[in-house]
Amino acid sequence: MSEWSFALLLFLGFWHKRLGILGALGSCAAFIGTVSIIPFMPYGWAASAGGFPAMTGNVAFLMKDVARVAASAPQTELALERAGLRATR
Repeated sequence: MSEWSFALLLFLGFWHKRLGILGALGSCAAFIGTVSIIPFMPYGWAASAGGFPAMTGNVAFLMKDVARVAASAPQTELALERAGLRATR
C-alpha cells in the first residue's frame, strides 16, 4: 500500500513539486527497508548450489527492489532540482 502512495505522490509531483519530493524520498526509504532484510531471510540462499548468489524463495522476489532503489535515487535528485532546492548541473 505504501508503494502505491509514494507512486501517487510522485505523479502529483508534476503539479506540486513538494509532493514529488515526498514521493521520491518515501520510495527510497521503502525500497531500502525491503532490501535490507534480504541477508536475513531464513533459507534464502540455496545451500545445494553453494549458497550466495543462488537465491530461493522470497529472496528472488525481493531482488526487484534493488532496481527500484537504483531508480528512486535519481528521481529524488530530479524532484529536488525541480523544486529549486538543489542547484542544476
